[in-house]
Amino acid sequence: MEASTLPLVLHVFDKHYDAGKVLFEELSKKMKSKKAIELEAHLDFFSVYIQLLERVHFNKKKKIGKIFSPFKPLQKNLRKVKHIRLIEEGFINHMLAEKGHYSDYGKLISSDKDRVYTEVYELILSVPLHQWENLYRDIYKFSQGMSILNINTAINQIINEEIDYFYFGTKTKLDAQTISDIYKGLKKVTALEKIRLSIGLNSVFTHVVHQEIDTLSKKMDTWYKNQLLLQHLGSHLGKKEDVSKKYQPVLTLLQKNHKELTLAIDTKCQQLFTKMLH
Repeated sequence: MEASTLPLVLHVFDKHYDAGKVLFEELSKKMKSKKAIELEAHLDFFSVYIQLLERVHFNKKKKIGKIFSPFKPLQKNLRKVKHIRLIEEGFINHMLAEKGHYSDYGKLISSDKDRVYTEVYELILSVPLHQWENLYRDIYKFSQGMSILNINTAINQIINEEIDYFYFGTKTKLDAQTISDIYKGLKKVTALEKIRLSIGLNSVFTHVVHQEIDTLSKKMDTWYKNQLLLQHLGSHLGKKEDVSKKYQPVLTLLQKNHKELTLAIDTKCQQLFTKMLH
């Protein structure tokens, strides 16, 4: 199909689809964490695009929701690759200077990494290439006939729901789940804004607000990395009958970081979401 004949809204999907398919084929030959993390980002975009289609064709929501089914287990497990990679980076930053001191934990990370990578590689081999063709065919079919008006309405509805959730979430004490949900929600809002721009619509939010979203997302990246290491290490130590005192300084630092980052995110959320609502 000639690119010029495709609806404008499909052009942005095409870029993610083409890049994702290339990464998928490369990963089927050799597992590489960097490429797996990149593929997860493209699959996340597919999820957002499908939510948009569901909103436009609300009477066919169930049918459209099934389009992505063959890729959901892969998406979930690719996220685990990112998680173990971030845990490993945290281990290197906080414990590598005394690697021998924490050799038991280093071995656990290595073992978890091997298991996660093997599971993802097997999943990639289990998804036939024709599933990619099916995905594109269905996306193309449901992208036909969408007007600028109903795309605009659907995007505004989704973004407004996200902002309402953000605002509600920050009215109570921010917990790990709420921060994680807001983090995903901000990524969704950014993806939807890119779709708007691709079809000639103005951005919902100003450039200044988008800069603040970017700043908050980076702060959440740091929080997320700290949180993953804190959870993983906590789980490891929780299984031991006798926890060595050597871990206490690391745990204390991670808990201190968690408290400070959560407070900083809370403050930033209050400022940003008030602006986004008005």
